[in-house]
Amino acid sequence: MVEKVKSGINGFDAIVNGGFVKNSVVTVYGSPGAGKSIFCTEFLREGLRNNEKVFYISMEQDIDSFLEQCDSFGFTEFKENLNSNFIFTRMSGHDFKNFLSIELPKILETRKEKHARIVIDPLTPLLWEIKDPSLQRNVLTETFNMLRKFGTALVTIERYGDINRMELSEDIAIPIYLSDMVILLSMVFNQNFYQKAIAIVKMRFSSHSTGMHPFDIGNGGISIFQDQPVF
Repeated sequence: MVEKVKSGINGFDAIVNGGFVKNSVVTVYGSPGAGKSIFCTEFLREGLRNNEKVFYISMEQDIDSFLEQCDSFGFTEFKENLNSNFIFTRMSGHDFKNFLSIELPKILETRKEKHARIVIDPLTPLLWEIKDPSLQRNVLTETFNMLRKFGTALVTIERYGDINRMELSEDIAIPIYLSDMVILLSMVFNQNFYQKAIAIVKMRFSSHSTGMHPFDIGNGGISIFQDQPVF
């Protein structure tokens, strides 16, 4: 039987038959403002509530701005567990390959637990840096396999272009293929307003909803409306 990890996101586990598959790599793909970072933050928050080790590896944000964002949603667990169960690492510079293949395993190994929750937000700079498809595939294969050994990982990828078109772009084909699960967060425009929507594009080893579901981001975080249409 496939073991699941509760997401901590209101309404999400109902559309993926109980949560994320344990020790899997999940790609969260979406346009700016669609909710990728808060989605991942709630996933880590659930881990802190369960006394798990959680790791946030940021390619852009610093710890102060991250904690400020958490405070705005009332997520006090991150300040309370900083440098104990919550480890924040900011990747600086452009040597992403070295960081993912050498430095990140060291960070995880020194604080190894039975199961950890890991977020890399965003993975996009690595895709920009390593343009050769063969090298990108090798680096991501090694990285994803390493992440699975330590726990369940979410990586985010930024989406650009027409936000009303739902297709996945070719420039992210390799991480999409290598991931165990792909979540698409969209902002769909209709009748003079944007509606946030979530779709499960791919999920290995588990049944899941094949529809689009509207969601909102409020003071308490994300709420997914399983039984409502997008419009």
